[in-house]
Amino acid sequence: MRTQISPERHRSPFFRPSFPALFLAFCMMFSAMGFAQDEATPEAKRAEAAEALAGILTGEEGQGFKDPLDRDTPSSSAQAYLQAAEQGDFERAAKYLDFRNLPPAVRDLSHSELAENLYLVVSRTIWLDPGRLSDTPMGNINDGLPSYLELAGEIHVGEDVTQLLMQNVPADEPGEFIWKVSNATVAEIPRLYEEYGYPRWVEEFRQKFPSGISFLGVELFKWTILLAVFVVLWPLLWLVFFGLTRLISSPGSGLYPDIRKVLTRPLPILIVVVVMGQMLRELGMGATAQRLFEGRTLGTFIVVWLLFGVIDLVRAVRRERFIARGRDDAAVLGRPMANALKLMIALLGVLVWLSNMGVNISALLAGLGVGGVALALALQKPIEDLFGAITLYSQRPVVTGDVCRYGTHFGRVEEIGLRSTRIRTQGNTVVSVPNSRLAYEDIENISARRNVWYRPLIRMRIDTTPDQIQDIVLRMRQMLIDDERVLNDVLRVQFRQFGEYSLDIQVHSYVDTVDFNEYLQIAEELNFRILRIIHEAGAHLAMPERGGGISAV
Repeated sequence: MRTQISPERHRSPFFRPSFPALFLAFCMMFSAMGFAQDEATPEAKRAEAAEALAGILTGEEGQGFKDPLDRDTPSSSAQAYLQAAEQGDFERAAKYLDFRNLPPAVRDLSHSELAENLYLVVSRTIWLDPGRLSDTPMGNINDGLPSYLELAGEIHVGEDVTQLLMQNVPADEPGEFIWKVSNATVAEIPRLYEEYGYPRWVEEFRQKFPSGISFLGVELFKWTILLAVFVVLWPLLWLVFFGLTRLISSPGSGLYPDIRKVLTRPLPILIVVVVMGQMLRELGMGATAQRLFEGRTLGTFIVVWLLFGVIDLVRAVRRERFIARGRDDAAVLGRPMANALKLMIALLGVLVWLSNMGVNISALLAGLGVGGVALALALQKPIEDLFGAITLYSQRPVVTGDVCRYGTHFGRVEEIGLRSTRIRTQGNTVVSVPNSRLAYEDIENISARRNVWYRPLIRMRIDTTPDQIQDIVLRMRQMLIDDERVLNDVLRVQFRQFGEYSLDIQVHSYVDTVDFNEYLQIAEELNFRILRIIHEAGAHLAMPERGGGISAV
């Protein structure tokens, strides 16, 4: 049965307070209280005395035992062992193993060889994370194990489980204790190595390289194998995906560059990284490489790169569809939307990477939430304009080149941007209207009409005879009917009303054109014809009375 070691074992007898020291401390406490009776309160006297007593009791104890090999705690001992093993210094790594009371079959084996074999087994089976071990000399006293033992990990051999234990053992200094890999674990190293040792061909290949040369805790022979896998696998995958690209699309297609970018760049690299990572797991990784592997830094970067390529491909597909429909302006909207998605994916990738590296992202997200609210308030108007642009591109109330009327503004749309829409007015000025207003208020799209409304109001003098009015109406109606540019479906020419100073004839018709400049030319010709009809009838247009009231058209 193991004996439980008291916490007092960590304290050197030389620094234990003696009875004279205690007596001296109490004398100083009472003398201090006596001298300061007239100058301080009782609470201050007791505090000063207690501080003096604590200084005597702990003044020299802080200079306790410090192991030169950093074996004071389970965490520091495991960390130092892994560092020595990664550097290939197994003579030094053996000093972190307990070789006492070993079985005869293990007792005669080389200590450095046992340390190297244990490192190989650990690198191929578990992630020995010193950060999860206790960093106090007492160890973890709440793990259900004796106080002198701490569990670093478990290694499965078939249905059996071998515990990797750290043990508090006597140091070279009398009365001091240090942490080493337990002798019970050391006794299991030959059996573990027989199960998890390298195959013969790997071992033979390993012997051809000098020992002790490593990078990120990965030996030179492993890097050589990984490099060979990359050299063979990468060109093969590139050729396969290049052929797949030619099957899916042709070089003359507008989508070909984006398809080739996705299939021949991030996708084969991702497959190569996955294969190399799995092979490195089989060969064994050091602690540094394990930390990087658990962070999945390279894999996260490649996945984000792949998603960026997929977004660009989807954007290219939608751009081709919009262009085929004649909606070049809507194709422009794909870039900002794609950039917004890329930004979200990049932020998500960073959060996933930080989580894999052991960072508590809950507190980070809470801080980002507060900052996000402030940022959202600051960007409220720009975001409204962005969604207004999306509405304009999707609903298409106006497009670039359309003539429209918005509020008091009338002109041609020159550009629909992400922030505002530029409208060139009839006065050749440019009005920039925020998209948030333009998207949710009334817009009259002049260019969307199928024909142009021609409706002049003709005001004749009040002394015009009925025969003249009837003759003018009939001849005007016939003139419009005979003109092929005027639609006859809703053509009306009527003696409309008796004005205060005029007799009003109303024309209601449509000119078969959507070009406003062409309409102006046709309307001018029709107006001249109407003037000739009035002149031939011997009538006159109404003139405004002095003081206003009637306006000639």
